[in-house]
Amino acid sequence: MQDTNVNVKLLKGLYEGFPQPTDSVFELINWEVNKYTGGWTNQIGYENYKSNATNYNPFTLNRVDSLFYVQRHQGAQDSILFESGGALYQLNEWDGLQKNVLSQSRTRPLSSEVCTQYAQFGRYVIYVNGYDRPSKSMLWPVTDYSTNYLVELPLGFDNLPPAPIAWGVETDPTQTAASGDVACLWQSIISNIGDRGLGIPINAKENSYRYRVSFVNTAGAESPLSSISNIVEWETPSGRLRFVIPVEIPLGNEDIIARRVYRTKNFSDDGGADGNTYYFVAEIPNNKDDFFTDDIPDTALGSVAPADSESIPFPARTCRYLGVYKDCLFVDGGRDNDLALYYSHPARPDQFGALNFITLSHRQGGGLTGMASYFNNLLLFREYSIDIVRGNYPNFTSSNLTSHVGTVATNTVTSVVGLGIVFLSYDGIYSININLDYNDNPTVKNITPHLRDTFARINKDAMASATAVYSKKRKEFIVHFPVDGSPINNLGLVLHVDKGSWSVRENIPVGKMIVNAGGDVIFGIANDATATQERGLMVLSKKRAAGTQLVADNMTDNPALTSTIRSAWLDFGDASIKKKIHSVYLFIATGGNQDIAMDYYMDFNYNSQDSTVGLRQQRPDFADQEVYDLVTLDGGAFWEEPLVTTIRYDVYSQACSHFQWRISTTADMHIIGYAVDYTSAGMRVIKGKKL
Repeated sequence: MQDTNVNVKLLKGLYEGFPQPTDSVFELINWEVNKYTGGWTNQIGYENYKSNATNYNPFTLNRVDSLFYVQRHQGAQDSILFESGGALYQLNEWDGLQKNVLSQSRTRPLSSEVCTQYAQFGRYVIYVNGYDRPSKSMLWPVTDYSTNYLVELPLGFDNLPPAPIAWGVETDPTQTAASGDVACLWQSIISNIGDRGLGIPINAKENSYRYRVSFVNTAGAESPLSSISNIVEWETPSGRLRFVIPVEIPLGNEDIIARRVYRTKNFSDDGGADGNTYYFVAEIPNNKDDFFTDDIPDTALGSVAPADSESIPFPARTCRYLGVYKDCLFVDGGRDNDLALYYSHPARPDQFGALNFITLSHRQGGGLTGMASYFNNLLLFREYSIDIVRGNYPNFTSSNLTSHVGTVATNTVTSVVGLGIVFLSYDGIYSININLDYNDNPTVKNITPHLRDTFARINKDAMASATAVYSKKRKEFIVHFPVDGSPINNLGLVLHVDKGSWSVRENIPVGKMIVNAGGDVIFGIANDATATQERGLMVLSKKRAAGTQLVADNMTDNPALTSTIRSAWLDFGDASIKKKIHSVYLFIATGGNQDIAMDYYMDFNYNSQDSTVGLRQQRPDFADQEVYDLVTLDGGAFWEEPLVTTIRYDVYSQACSHFQWRISTTADMHIIGYAVDYTSAGMRVIKGKKL
């Protein structure tokens, strides 16, 4: 019998195909990569997000329906927006996570529908859900607000402003004002005739005027022009007289900060002007004054009013998706107009022109299901295809990127360093690698072809509930989605970016996810909770606890997650030769004070499971080291550096063609690699690979 040296290879992550590469594993649940060893550690769990209250205020028992992270003042002040129980809440990171109600009585979309979508646009966060009125909130207060909390405002303009009412003039200065009139005589001396007042200052000349107004909101957007006012007409009496016209100006909603007045020139037969052309008169710098006194002569009027096509009522009241590209807001047309794409004026997310739209081609790709801006491109996701928008305002154009893949999992579209845009589709996870050069064609690639068994389990009817994030801190792309008929997310996949490997996350109740500026992965609970269950917002951590429960007014940690690792089916280079397995060696970083057993299987027979005795995850010739989550530090205690050691599991197997080992535990474990000691054809061989 001849022994050989252990040949350690880099072991990658999950691989479900067959035959399996020897540098893969068949099962990898609830592990993460240790950045120092490159091995797998199960120091992962989740806990309440920044909670120091026994009843976990400020969160409710209801599930979290949507989640969005907002940065303002270059990250100095951050907020979290989330919906729960039909209300939209704001949590301010800078004031102890104080909860503020931003909006109530909001519609909760079905699990088969996309949740509320958000976009940050300048000093606003904009949100739509296909049911409620699209809204925006300021990221800092305006003059009239003394708080630092968001203020909800409507997005866009619902209708034309009401028509202004122009009051008549009293041409007889000796008469008092009649009902409905104001004596609004402007008597000018000859030298000032051209300075102020309306009308022709010549006896018996006819004068005719009418008005329109527009609203200006906090974003600087100008509403459509109002309908036309009544006509003010009079005949100039004897003498060199001009007049002023009082105009009753309508008020706008709480988002309006100014109103603009437009007027015709004198379009009487004597005046000779065009009665359909309106000119700027003045801007009323508030939303309070209901009268404006017009004394501006025709010669002093400003520029021509914007064309009616420059601003229209908000074109998509039931929009479900939105994106920001080239400083314009893009929205879809809603479920009844899902091939329409509307875009705003630059820097004015409320103002849409009559011609500011794109109609997508070919119905076979499905309607719009999401948008993502990535460098010089706006990606338009559809159920079975992806389009791309390029160009500059107002000449945006769209073209088809691919007709072979799309997504309905809107909240999985994520930018990942080194991969581009990543998203979940029906048959796997895809990446779009987009170069910065306009002339380079993006490529769409399935990056999970070896995980087909997992994606065959997807509940396609509930895929809209799927969610994903990328954490630079954790170096992980994390996606959770529903499988096996579940209406909510019940399975997670993790791409460990530096390692280029995938693993699975189970029993983490992720509804919606976000990542904050520090790289923390925060998620909302997927289900409504009972009085004793975890609720609200959670965060992934190394606490080794599966959330909390409320017991006698105290929050108590739940047990740690179960972590499972199962090797590939090993044939040791030749499946035709029977082998006798003697031992499995685990190369671990010491830690843990529990004995862990190993299960093993032969020739694909999971019904004949065998197990070894439990072995302590410590060096046999040294005293146990303290465990990360159990040690109590005092004056004589300190953290010890992990030591790499080898644990030998003796195996008593029959001769077999294929062999597989498995460990499933709640105890602390850090696996770096393994080796297998076996005899084949009378020769004893050790073959190994590194985890």
